[in-house]
Amino acid sequence: MILASLHDYLPLNDLLKIVLVCAGVAVIAPAGAALVITGFEVQTAARGSGRSRVPGDVRIALGVAIIAALIFVGLYALVQG
Repeated sequence: MILASLHDYLPLNDLLKIVLVCAGVAVIAPAGAALVITGFEVQTAARGSGRSRVPGDVRIALGVAIIAALIFVGLYALVQG
């Protein structure tokens, strides 16, 4: 009976979707931030040894693109919902 009344207020399918999206964002967002952080580290190491900074720049751009994509998808879902 309690489960049936909970389902009236919050469908369990929707709850499952929310949990899956949160779990995905909990993995993807830190991965994007880690790319940015390691990109800065690669740039600093390249500056010290005289190598190219391009690999660091690519990591930073990819990390920023991932975070920006998450923000865009979240805002799109908010507007569409």
